[in-house]
Parts: sequence; structure tokens; C-alpha cells
Amino acid sequence: MNKIYQRLRAVITVLLFCVAPSILFGQTKISGTVTDDKHSPLPGVSVKIKEQNKGTVTDIDGHYSITATAGQTLVYSFVGYAPVYVVVDNKTTINVSLIGDSKALNEVVVTALGVKKETRRIGYSTQSVNGADVTMARDPNPITGLTGKVAGLSVGPSAELLGNPSVLIRGNSVTLYVVDGFPINTDTYNISPDDIETYTVLKGPSAAALYGSRAQNGAILITTKKGEKNKKGLTVDINSSTVMNTGFLAFPRTQNTFGPGENTFYTFVDGKGGAPGGVDSDYDVWGPYFAGQLIPQYDSPVVNGVRQGTPWVARGKDNLKNFLKTGYQTNNNISLGSVGDTYVTRFSVSQQHQTSYIPSQYLDIANANFYGQFTPSKRWKFEANVDFNRQSTDNFPDVQYGPNSIIYNIAVWTGADWNINAPDIKAIWQPGKEGVQSVFAEYTRYHNPYLLTEKWTRGHYKNDVYGYLSGNFKINDNLNVTLRSQIDTYNILRTEDLPYSAHPYGREGNQGDYREDRRNLFDNNTELFVNYNYTIKNFVNLSGLVGSNLRSFNYNSSWTSTDYLNVPEVYAFSNSKNAIQSTNFSSAERVLSGYYSIDATFGKYATLSSTGRIDKSSAFQNVTTYYYPSLSAATVISDYVKLPEVISFLKARASYSTVKADASSATIGPAPFNAISVYGGSTTTSNPNSNPLFLNPLGYGSTYNSPYNGPSYQLNSFYLTSKPYNSQPAASASDFLYQNGIKTSTRVNYEEGFDIKFLQNRLGLSATTFQYIDGPQILANSISTATGYTTLYLNALKTKKTGYEFSLEGTPIKNLGGFSWNVLVNVATFKDVYEELPPNQDTYQTFFKKGDRTDKLYGTAFARTPQGQIINDAAGKPLALPVPQYLGNENAKYSWSFSNKLRYKNFNMGFQFDGSVGGVIIDYMHNKTMRGGSNIETATGALGDARYKDWQNFGKAGYNGTYVGEGVTVSNGAAINYDPATGKITNQGALQFAPNKQTALVQDYVSKYYNVDESNLMSKTFSKLREVTLGYDFPKAWLDKSFIKKASVSVYGRNLLYFYGDKRFKDVDLDQYNYATSSTVLQSPTVRSYGFNLNVSF
Repeated sequence: MNKIYQRLRAVITVLLFCVAPSILFGQTKISGTVTDDKHSPLPGVSVKIKEQNKGTVTDIDGHYSITATAGQTLVYSFVGYAPVYVVVDNKTTINVSLIGDSKALNEVVVTALGVKKETRRIGYSTQSVNGADVTMARDPNPITGLTGKVAGLSVGPSAELLGNPSVLIRGNSVTLYVVDGFPINTDTYNISPDDIETYTVLKGPSAAALYGSRAQNGAILITTKKGEKNKKGLTVDINSSTVMNTGFLAFPRTQNTFGPGENTFYTFVDGKGGAPGGVDSDYDVWGPYFAGQLIPQYDSPVVNGVRQGTPWVARGKDNLKNFLKTGYQTNNNISLGSVGDTYVTRFSVSQQHQTSYIPSQYLDIANANFYGQFTPSKRWKFEANVDFNRQSTDNFPDVQYGPNSIIYNIAVWTGADWNINAPDIKAIWQPGKEGVQSVFAEYTRYHNPYLLTEKWTRGHYKNDVYGYLSGNFKINDNLNVTLRSQIDTYNILRTEDLPYSAHPYGREGNQGDYREDRRNLFDNNTELFVNYNYTIKNFVNLSGLVGSNLRSFNYNSSWTSTDYLNVPEVYAFSNSKNAIQSTNFSSAERVLSGYYSIDATFGKYATLSSTGRIDKSSAFQNVTTYYYPSLSAATVISDYVKLPEVISFLKARASYSTVKADASSATIGPAPFNAISVYGGSTTTSNPNSNPLFLNPLGYGSTYNSPYNGPSYQLNSFYLTSKPYNSQPAASASDFLYQNGIKTSTRVNYEEGFDIKFLQNRLGLSATTFQYIDGPQILANSISTATGYTTLYLNALKTKKTGYEFSLEGTPIKNLGGFSWNVLVNVATFKDVYEELPPNQDTYQTFFKKGDRTDKLYGTAFARTPQGQIINDAAGKPLALPVPQYLGNENAKYSWSFSNKLRYKNFNMGFQFDGSVGGVIIDYMHNKTMRGGSNIETATGALGDARYKDWQNFGKAGYNGTYVGEGVTVSNGAAINYDPATGKITNQGALQFAPNKQTALVQDYVSKYYNVDESNLMSKTFSKLREVTLGYDFPKAWLDKSFIKKASVSVYGRNLLYFYGDKRFKDVDLDQYNYATSSTVLQSPTVRSYGFNLNVSF
């Protein structure tokens, strides 16, 4: 063996001596200097061997050195300069001069109506995101992936299946999504992320004014993939990913020490209040300590008609965690592209299957997209695009506060006395009463969780189709005309099977129901416009368009329900015990529009732009005409002013626009029993300031709002109606009037900003300041009832919003030994104040004065001494001021994000942190779990010690608890006087205080203390590790001999870490409350996601 090794080593040595000279002879060490067109050295220029990852970068003096073989091609590239290609010969020194490339500097973005413009000519703020950056760390919703990637864009994700994210631009809810130049009615789930090329966020009305009233809050433009025109032949792309949702970020903090009941007492009789004090129904969690004592419970044996006691133990520790499971999501997409001399086609099919971490609940989404382009001659071009989306599930959750929610039933109002994994609980039904009566620890308000997820089911079936046909004729090099027509339509069926023994709010008959909610929408936009582009004497360039649009909109819906069921588990209207309840709604709108856009560019000095749109809308009782003008200016100062060498680009911009609000609504709920318009079959509320189309006919649960963008009939008189009683409906006329000539509100927007780049564009900063003036709005004003009416609605109230946005991006390292690093930092802030109050009013809505922020949060607050100590009553319980007090601002002071992309040769990595600073909100979950006794804080620390003593001593003569609350009591017997207007204490000087020594029962104290908003007030400051990605691109050399052109794999995580300072409020994921709201709601726990991606191209 040793001899064989020695011989092999000798052969290798001989081969090396033979081959080495030829290798050394073939390679050449090349050095040189790279300069710009002014002969100044360029540091950081990439010098690479073509088709290889081998390369280097120039040093601070522009010098480089690289080893290459004769015949190979060196590529010299740098941002803002045209690349240079040099074939290696026998020279050892190669000096290169790079020339500034206007195409490289002039980034192009998509603007309104799908028009592409150079960013240097745009006078307003936009920001784009590559679609691949969103699918790299995929979220079930394509819009949620934009979180933190755009300054001023705030996306509040939802943890629920079919839960729409809360999407805001500069604090305003986004209502306009545009796909390939056409507005669509979207719930954001009917767009496949695999078909998206880029997202472009138009942040203000100036950017989106060509879309009319729907653009008042800005817009998100989506450009879909259309095949690669420079790749002729057939291409196939496959993307597949699997995601696991597990590990909770925010979770209800419940205790397992004490069980349900009241005042330390519990016994089960019938679960319907038959126990003494009714403690076995609709109870709190203030019952006995779990000590193994014998107490009659729901599953205790009954002997001779008497329920026996069984050990009182915490057999259901962590019921919620044990109930929930790991959720999964699979995504698969295949696309086929074909490119020829006169055509481009792309066909894509996507599938998404998502199983919730809530058992038995899932969502399927299928999507098909086709794009085709035909260019029969140089003058003619035809395009077509159609997208079909199908959403379906037999069972999705309802998580609003109420007995239909698993969080309500497991974490808030029931204790650990029952076990989620007990066989009888899992069986759902009581033996011999299958389908009629479920089994649980209580039968008045709460439910068996498996009844909620397996029997009380909700179906969702939605079909979306949108697409367009377009024809373009080129008249000459300066003029072309386009005619195109788009449709956007959906139909929805939502069902609910309410089983026997289910008893939601307002429906406590326990006899089941079946309901159907049907909705159909059709929206058509047909437009004709002329594009022009003309240059005068090589100095003034005029470009733009003139066009018109006709929108035809129709919507109808119906809501039908049984009135209890005759036969259990037969979910059909024919099985209704009483007369069927049904209502319907329909609406229609037509909008005729004319618009123009013109850009005038004066050489290298400036671009002045103007747009205008006129809408004639039928949304009002009388046809109304609106005009939406905008002006903007942009100038690239660095083109004509010599700046310090460190500054490579400087642009200033400004814009102005005016947008009118149409009498329309972005979304709509089910057809409710509430009102019928005099002028056209609408449903509405009696308050035009509220959204008129959201009322829920169920009376419980969440209201599903589907995309609408149709007329709200907001300013029409109507009749109030009610559900039929004894088969007889009731109706009455509304009791309010409208001011003559009343109009919807107007928004005026001003925006200024600059974009600057340093170090040959390696570092860039974009800064924007904006102002919005909204109003006069529509307000209710009380009038004398002698008129026969109570309210007059008039135009009044103005608000002013100001804000700032900063986006810093840079490349600290560029191709240093194959390593590159890109950074993006976004920061945004705004505030909204009352600029003008209604006539003859010093205050608005009791508290607000001119100049006040509109997001000031008022709520109940503790009475305090001048030193800030809480004042307690004689019983030792805290006092609250009689008038709500200012607690803080609902909006954050600012939001921020920090994104990084790193690449080393074929490996890439990315990570993103984001969050917000400032703002306050009232934690509703904390309020309920503290006052209800289920929060872990009620069973630990001083409260837990005192609660245990209460259990030991409750009912003993003279016992009044041991807990002593913080603060003081009034020691001199003086009464506290309050200002009736402000609620402040007016006689502090007459009051004497002493430390509070009065004991109290924990349940009594906590129930009062945490009923004060101030005690549940939490900061909205938080941060998240939003996403981490790690990928690998297979080298081209590995794939050259296969049919695979490109392949990559990646792993990623989303929602990985949540940073929040106060552990008391770790039951809330503040990510979901990115808007101005006073209180949280009942939300499902948020989870971490871990995924694997595979991409292959043929």
C-alpha cells in the first residue's frame, strides 16, 4: 500500500512540473488605473472577468490589479457610468476611462396610468420595491411584505386567515391599488406575488391625481411580469416554497393558580346559573385556589341526582397553547414565457395552501395570469392581460371579542379547571345529545373550543377576474394613440353554520342557524388617450398625454338567514323554524372623466409638470363634477452647478395638488337591516361621518368588508328600517337635514423635497416634507326639534397634517473580493391638527381645540395629589377623575426601518429591523384579563399573595382582605371637589393626605383599579427583527451542461423577534396597530414563520 502511495505521489509531482509552466505562461498579472471622464481617479470600480465571479475593485487612487488569461474579457463597471469591456492580450497595463451614462443615472419608475418617467423629471415623492425582494421572505399576503421597505408606508399585518393588513401612506388608509395602469378592487389576496415585477408607492395626491378621488391618500402601483423581451424562445420558471408558522411572539399571559368563580367560590350545578350566586355561568376567574379540594365540576359524577365533588386541580394548564398547533403554508408557481419577433406571451399559475395554527381552519388560493403582446408592425401594438383568482375555505376563524372567539373562551373568561385534551371535550357532544348539546364547563356564555372550530364553521368562496385589452397606434415618432378597456369583477359567497347549543350575543336560543352572504361586483374602465413627445430646438422637451375615461360600476348583494333550525345540523333555508330573514342591496355608478398630463423639460435645468382631471360622477343625488389639478417642478442642480466633488447628484422637487372626495366608500359590508335610501336602494347609517356600508346584520362577530369603491349615498335622505317582527317590517323617516349645496371634503397637498447622492452615487439621501389641508368636512350640528328635525349636516372643520420622510441608501462595500453590502434606512413622521373648528365653537367633540392634535387620546385617569400619588377612597380603592383626561397621542412619533443586503460570490443574506417610537394605546386584553382574574399578574407578587389569603379567609367575620393599594387617602375628612368641565381637583390645598393603609379584597380592588383606562395604558414603542434571508445561487458553470439556466435556494424567517419594554403588555403585538386608535382588540397570537424557497429557470 505504501509503495502504491509513493508511486502515485511521484506521478502527480511529474505532472505538476509539466503543467505548471504552461499555466504560468498563460496567466498575466494586469494592473492599471480607472478614471472618470474628467481624468479623476475612481475608487470602488468593479473589475471582473466576464462570466466569472473572480474580480477586484479599485483603491482610493483608482488603482487595481488582477490576474487574467489572454482572450478573457475584463469588465469595468461603476454606478452612473457605462461599463467598459476590454479583451486581454499581451499587455500588463490597462488604463480605462469610464464615461458617465445618462441611462444609468436616469432611473425610470412607473407613474399614474402606467406611464414610465425618469425619476430626475418627477417633482413628487415615489419609492419602488422589487417584487423579488418581497417573495424572498414570503408572507401569505403580498402587501404585507412591503413592511419597512418604503418611508411613510405603514403596513399593519393581520395574524388571521383572510385578515387584510392595515395599509397606510402618511397615516391615511390606502384605497387605491393599480395593476398595470388600471385601478382594481382588491382585498390584496387576489394578486399573486409571483406575478409582480415591481411595486411603486405614489405617496401623495400629486403623484396619483390622475386617478381622481380614489387617489387622495396616494396609491400602490403594481407592475406585473410580462416576459423578458430580450430572451427569445421558450422560458420556464418554477418557484416553490414551504413555510412553517410556529412560536408565538405575543400571547395572552394567564394564570393556572386559581379557578373560575366569584369571590373565591365555585360549584357546578347546571352551567346555567343554577349554583348559589350563579357562579357556574358567565363567570369571572376569581374562584378557589387549586389545592385538590373536592368541588362539584361539570364532569363530576352524579349520584342519586346529586353532583359529587372531585379534586379541584389545574388540569388545563396552558389550554390555549395546547389547543393551537403549527401552521403550514405551501406556495407553488410555474410560469411559461415565449418571445418571438412580433410577440411576447407569459402564462403563470400559482397555488397557495395555508393551514392555520387554529385547528381545522385553512385557506386555498389559486391564481392564473396570462399576458400577451402582439406587434404586427412598427406602428401597431396590441396587449392583453387577464387574471383569475379563487379563494376558498370551508372554515375560517372569527376572533372578535365575543363567545364566538377561541381567545375569549380559552384565555379570557375560563380557567384551568378543564383540560383542552380531555376526551369528553374533544368529543364535542354530550353522550346521547349528539348534534344538540355540546359538552363544556359552562352553558350560558362560553363554548367548547372544538365546537367553535369544527362545528361552528364559516365558509368563504370568492372568484376574482380582472384584465384588459389595449391597442396602440404610432402616428409618427412624436405622437401615438391608445385605446384600452378593463374589467374588474368578483363574486363572493360566505356561509355560516351555527350549530345547536351555540349562543352568541343576541342569539341565545341555542337552536342553530344557517346564513348566506352573497356579493357581486362589476367594474369597467374604458379609456382613450393620446401620447405625445416633442422637442423644440434641442432645448424644450414637451411630453404628456390627453385622454378620457368612462367608468361603469354595478354592485349587488344579499344576506339571508334562517330564524333558528327545525332539525339540528341541517343547514338549509328550508329548515328554518320561523320565517326566513333576508335583505338585499344594490348600487350603480357612472363616472365620465377627462384628463391631461404635460411635462415641460428645459434642457438640463428643470422640468415643470401639470396634470388635471375632471370627473362627472353619479354618486350624488344630483350628478356632480369635480376637478383635480396638480403642479410639480423638479431640477437636477448638479447638472448645471459645480458642486463639491463628494456630491455626485443633487435634485430639488416640489408639488401641489387638490383632490375632491367623492361620495363613495372603499369597502362594503354585508347587506344590513338598517336603512333604505329615497334615491336608489342604498343602505346607510344615520351618521354621514361614519362609513355607511359596514353594519353587521349578525349583531356579533367580525364584519367582513369586501373591496367596493362605489357610491355610499352618503348625502341622501333615507328611511330607517328594522328586521321584521311578527312578519311585519317597520320603517321611519330620518330626522336630519342637509345644508343647501353641501359637498364632500377637499384635500390640498403641498410637498417639497430633495434627493442627493455622494461618493459617485454610493450613498444617497431622499428627504421629503409634506402638508395636507383637509376640509371643510361634513359635520352634524344640532338644531331645534321644533323644526321637526334634530340635526343639520353642514360643511365645517379643517385639519392640517404635516410630516417628514427620509430614506438613506448606500453601498458601503461594493464587490470587494466578491463581497458587497447594501443598506436602506427609512424614517417617517407626521402629525395632524385641527386647523379650523366649526362655526361658533371653541371646542370640538368636547375636548379638542384649534391647534390640538387629532389623535389626542382621552380616557379615564386616577385622581392624584400634586405630587402624583393616587388618591384612594375610604375603602382603600382608587378614585378616578369624573371627566376623561388627556393620556397621550395615538400615533407614533416616528417609524423606522433598517434593511441590509449582503452578497459574497454566490451567497446572499438579508435582514431587516423595523419599529416605531412613541404613541400610546389602551390594552383591552389587559383590561379584561385583569378585571376577570385570568391574568398572571393577579396570581403573582403582592396581588397573588393577597389573593391566596382571600381564599383562605373569605367569609370569616370581620375579614376585609389584606391587599393595600398604592397611594394615599384623604386624612382630614375633607370632601374632594372637582371642576365639572375639566374633572380636575379644585381644592387640593384643603386636602390632607396620609399613606393608604386600608385593606381590600383583591377582586374588588383589581376590578376597580383596572377599570381605569390609565392603568391599561401602554406605549406603542416597539421593534422587530422583521425578516432574515439566506440564499445561494448555483454557479452558471454547474448548470452549463444541463437544461437548467438558473437555479437558487433560500431559507428565511419572518417575525422572528419582538422587542417591547413592559412585560405586562406582552399579550399584544403592536405591529397590528399602526393607525390612530384608542384601544386594542382581541387578537390571535402572532407567530414566527420559517420558510424554504426553490427557484429554477429553464
